Amino acid sequence: MLGRGCYIIFLSLLLLAPLLSAAQRPFKFISEQRRKVKMPFRFERNLIVVPVYINDKGPFNFILDTGVSILIITEPSLKDSLGLEGDRNIKIRGLGEGEDLDARIIPRMKVQIGKTLAPYMAGAVIDEDHFHLSSYIGIPIYGIIGHDFFNSFTVKINYVTSRLTIYQSARFDREKFIHGKNYEPVPILLENQRPYLLTSIRLNDGTSISSKLIIDSGAGHPVLLDPNSNPALIVPDTSVSAMLGVGLNGPIHGHLGRLNSLSLGDFEIINPIASFPDYDTVLYEAYGIHRNGNIGNEVLKRFNVIFDYRHSSMYLKPNNRFGDPFEHDMSGMSLVSGGEVYRRYFIANIVPGSPADEAGLEVDDEILSINLRPAREMSISEIDNLLRSQDKRNLLLEVGREGETGMFVLVLRRRI
Repeated sequence: MLGRGCYIIFLSLLLLAPLLSAAQRPFKFISEQRRKVKMPFRFERNLIVVPVYINDKGPFNFILDTGVSILIITEPSLKDSLGLEGDRNIKIRGLGEGEDLDARIIPRMKVQIGKTLAPYMAGAVIDEDHFHLSSYIGIPIYGIIGHDFFNSFTVKINYVTSRLTIYQSARFDREKFIHGKNYEPVPILLENQRPYLLTSIRLNDGTSISSKLIIDSGAGHPVLLDPNSNPALIVPDTSVSAMLGVGLNGPIHGHLGRLNSLSLGDFEIINPIASFPDYDTVLYEAYGIHRNGNIGNEVLKRFNVIFDYRHSSMYLKPNNRFGDPFEHDMSGMSLVSGGEVYRRYFIANIVPGSPADEAGLEVDDEILSINLRPAREMSISEIDNLLRSQDKRNLLLEVGREGETGMFVLVLRRRI
């Protein structure tokens, strides 16, 4: 079978010691006369995927993640195919219940993203693919890149058009965006090569809690809150147990519930879903990093977002998704993809007592069609949207099991 399923994926909140970036701003425009460049990205399962060239070979799909400090190659075979030479072994820590990961430092690579280039950049290669990103996202994924890119430029993310606009930081006209284009400036803190936001969370009982959250474009969920970081961060009475996702160090279990609201500058996010992991994240304390959780793309995608590390700022402008309700999976099952082009979909996890369980579906079943449309014609993101689309909606699934096929009626049910 293809590996674990998950409701949300956490790629970031990664800690690496020592930090490996050799240059503060390793990327530059290939043509230094340009003030800005634009490039498209793919938005799959609430994650930003960009094409990356390494040592003039590629493109390789990488996840663009504000929560990681260095480039990480997650597909070990890339090291050999590119002839990358490591100079020492290290341990990588991240969220999850497993052991630290073994990795190899690559001290020097030529890395190109769009019309930007880092001629000499360090990175790390993980020895084993522990979390099967390609199967989860439904396209080949080779790694993660974050701080080195965001710290080199001012970066605008348009989640609606799936387009990045990359500005030379020294020539970025922030006043034009604040006063001319009505972007709201929000101060951020840059600590250990990650952006943090000081914000206010309101629980359903009306309690307001000041919180420090990582701004995390490598997380697909809305909000994660660590109850161990503040005794006032209590899991809501109305919540469900869930495997929240897969981190760099393994599965993450906990609960899902709703908040009353979350503040981002002057914007108020109403009734977002929050994840509450049920393990002790003491590893952050060892590095002197106090934080209460993170904000992921399910919140960020409701804005046009500009990251301006040079001025310790983020600029927000609501887009046409701002008022969309927050919904979670209504089926109770999670899927992974397989096949040569990742267009075969298998059930990897089923929540007991969920609609999928009640319909008679089983782990390892292959979804062949949904409402008579062949599954191979849909991306895994499209299927995700169907499974969270409407309370009490009926879906007719054609399923393959042990060489036979059958039809099942799945009745979606809002669980949060």
